[in-house]
Amino acid sequence: MLMKRLKTIHTFTLILCLILVIPIGRWLAGGPVWEAVSEQKGLNEPFPVGSMATKDTPVAHSIQDMETTERFVLYELEYSEEGRDGFRLSDTYYFLYEFDSGEVVAFCYDTDVDTDQYSPWEGVFWCSPVATWRPWNLSDQEKAILSNEVPQLTTMDFYVDMMPNQWTFMTQEDFVDQYGIYCYLAVFVILMVLWAIGKKITWILAEDTKPKNDLELWLTGTYAIWGQFYTILEMGLPYAKTHSIHIGGCPRVVGARKSMKDTLKDSWDITDYNGILETVEYMSRGPGLLNCTSQGGVAWELCRSMQLLGCAYLVGWCDRKELIRRSCEVGVIMQRYFSSWEELCQGFLDGYSAWRLSGGKNSNSLAAVQQRANIYWDLRARSDGPYRLPWNMKLPVQEEDVIYPC
Repeated sequence: MLMKRLKTIHTFTLILCLILVIPIGRWLAGGPVWEAVSEQKGLNEPFPVGSMATKDTPVAHSIQDMETTERFVLYELEYSEEGRDGFRLSDTYYFLYEFDSGEVVAFCYDTDVDTDQYSPWEGVFWCSPVATWRPWNLSDQEKAILSNEVPQLTTMDFYVDMMPNQWTFMTQEDFVDQYGIYCYLAVFVILMVLWAIGKKITWILAEDTKPKNDLELWLTGTYAIWGQFYTILEMGLPYAKTHSIHIGGCPRVVGARKSMKDTLKDSWDITDYNGILETVEYMSRGPGLLNCTSQGGVAWELCRSMQLLGCAYLVGWCDRKELIRRSCEVGVIMQRYFSSWEELCQGFLDGYSAWRLSGGKNSNSLAAVQQRANIYWDLRARSDGPYRLPWNMKLPVQEEDVIYPC
């Protein structure tokens, strides 16, 4: 059943989307997002401020060195934190560093970062984290305080910044662990949107076999009893009761074409459009119709002719224009033999009953006959059904193009 298959496909794609959330999210977090963040936060720089120095990190020996070097370190042969002078300004504690030249500058760094015993240079007891010479935007009051408390400072316009930010020591793995959840959520939302769009597209494509106007509804109505039976068979009763009737008896969902092609081959021995046209010609103008001895037989032949044309459109053997043209040619023959929807449908039900019971009456065959009758009455009760349309609707065909049966 197509509806069951369609639900299976939707369920499978939903499960697949959920399975892919973590691997795609992790790749996204550790790949493009990490690269973008690294670029923005300067993590790709060789010497991020506040990071551990290496042997390649430039060493500053004076204020001039700091002014001309973007990143640098300070070091000394001996170091004792207790003996280093410092001061607190606002919420930051600054230390003092004196160069061999006698220049004194203020610097700050995160004392919680274990850099005190680290040095890439042999014989150097203390090496600062990577630093930068940063403008010091002090108020006049702060400058007055520093002039009084730290008069040895060479400059109060700049200070040495060694403070790391939250990104300085961030590794790719740390980033994925901390922020990957946001990428997972983003991927989840995107996949769910794509899944919903794909599901919507499926039903939009299904609408391709929905009659677009009264003429198409009239033509489809000539075999709607069989059409609704086929819809129930493939899509289920709830769908058939709540959706419009379809050209060819089925929405054009996944698997619909193959299923109909299998039906045409197994039940009609038809494998191509020429087979459709030959059979329609035989039943609507040839011996199939001419040998009928009752209105039931005529309706049986003509309704099935219209049915086959609808099936040809469903499987893609003809376009909509071709469908309408050939269906109208059969339709005017119908109007010549029958005077109302009731007469046509009763004739079809009689023809179906004769065919279905020709092998003998049993519970299955009687139930099938009753099912077709029930479908007819359901269609008559529908406000969107074809039987509300006038039977003698003008069909757009050239009279000279219609070959009436003898």
